[in-house]
Amino acid sequence: MIVRFALPLALVSVIALAACDNRTPAPAEPNPDAGNPESFAEPVEDEPVDTDELMSPQEMQQRREEIEQDAQQTFESIMEETNRAGDDLVEMGNEALDTLTNQMSSASSAIAVQIDALVDNAAELRDENLTDEQKLEIVANVRNAAEEAARALGQDSAGVIQAGNTAEARTREVLGLP
Repeated sequence: MIVRFALPLALVSVIALAACDNRTPAPAEPNPDAGNPESFAEPVEDEPVDTDELMSPQEMQQRREEIEQDAQQTFESIMEETNRAGDDLVEMGNEALDTLTNQMSSASSAIAVQIDALVDNAAELRDENLTDEQKLEIVANVRNAAEEAARALGQDSAGVIQAGNTAEARTREVLGLP
């Protein structure tokens, strides 16, 4: 929502700055008479003014209205393009968020698959002759493997701990440990 308002203002500011850009370099030496009428210059003979070239007040008013209308249309066009650009940015943000969400759910699914495989392997190792110490070693190995898988899939520390807890609980259950 903020982008819809901030982007048009930024664009208008950039256009205003571009319009005000003055590329004339400063003179090497200042001229004290610069900007002052030449009071000592020879009088210029006034040429006769061709009144056919002058605009009547009605023509000047009409021309002013045309210029204002063109300026309004240009402004509206800029605002429309700015709004469209803002909408495009919002859409791109939403798409990026969707992609990130999909990647996160894919990572969660991948971790679940890894935990399932680790627990299945632990179940295959189950044997009546295993001591509790050997079973606890299997549980520790499964937990470590699940945590490493979670880290490899970019999970934060809470996600890594959760993966380890889930793998440990399921492995204890499979091996008959409390």
